[in-house]
Amino acid sequence: MFRRPNAAAQTKLDACPGKAKYRYKITNWADYDRALVNRGNLTIWFDEASIKDKWTPPPPVGRGKPGLYSDVAIQTCLTLKTLFRLPYRATEGLLKSLIRLCQLDLPVPDHTHLSRRAATLTAQIPRRPRRGPAHVVAGPTGLKVFGEGEWKVRQHGAGKRRTWRKIHLAVDESAKDIIGVEVTTADWHDSEVFADLLGQVDGEVSQVSADGAYDTQGCHAAIAGRGAKATIPPREGAILWGNDHPRDGILKEIEAKGRDGWKNDSGYHRRSLSENMMCRLKQLGDKLFSRRFERQVVESHVRVAVINTFTYLGMPQSVRAGQIVSAA
Repeated sequence: MFRRPNAAAQTKLDACPGKAKYRYKITNWADYDRALVNRGNLTIWFDEASIKDKWTPPPPVGRGKPGLYSDVAIQTCLTLKTLFRLPYRATEGLLKSLIRLCQLDLPVPDHTHLSRRAATLTAQIPRRPRRGPAHVVAGPTGLKVFGEGEWKVRQHGAGKRRTWRKIHLAVDESAKDIIGVEVTTADWHDSEVFADLLGQVDGEVSQVSADGAYDTQGCHAAIAGRGAKATIPPREGAILWGNDHPRDGILKEIEAKGRDGWKNDSGYHRRSLSENMMCRLKQLGDKLFSRRFERQVVESHVRVAVINTFTYLGMPQSVRAGQIVSAA
């Protein structure tokens, strides 16, 4: 049964003080609609023409028994497992049916072999070449390994056995694809893995935007090493570092324009694209199904590969169509 919000809640919904809000219109709806349909097209994920010649690895150099399944074959199986949220046994059944329907004479890895290979696979993440210097936005999210569901936590609080893995992402602000990923346990701070995350970004970097958790000398040094501009808000009560450090310039701009003014002028708000990417990643599931850390890393990388493929199939292009809530 549908229940309307009570008077107090409706008042909060209607108040909307602060910044103006706008309505947006998608200008390429036909292409984006086709891309959304193709996300479930099996021929996108199981391309008979390319898999037929890459399913079996090349013969070994020297002595040794030749392998039956290449890394391409294993990643294809894991991609379908991730995309349709299947256990290993159901993934084996799906692959056997696809091979039979395509009339291919190819072996299918059993679920035990697939699980064992998942611990050592180096997943290939598709990335398109950059067309110029990249504006990188960075941020972490968490995927649950085991523990209570969200309803139980909301009602009764979190228990002691909830375990998470942190997924640190670097996203291209213009292309909107993932160009760097690090997987860690929850006790790693964002700034500790930032240098390795930025090191995965190929080509030139013009700007790096991240939240205040990255306001450390190590992160600023990594950004300066790439010749990029750092757009990281200093913490409350931050002091100058001296020696004309670029962070001192940020502090001076904030003092002159206010924190909101600096964020608007610096392009910091584009960092929200990293939050959007985290939401997209969790649409494939907000938990990891693997129990061992090395498999969790591979599972996370396969999810990133799926998200990038989604992005390359087509993304919406929106323009501002009008204001719906005036600023207070």
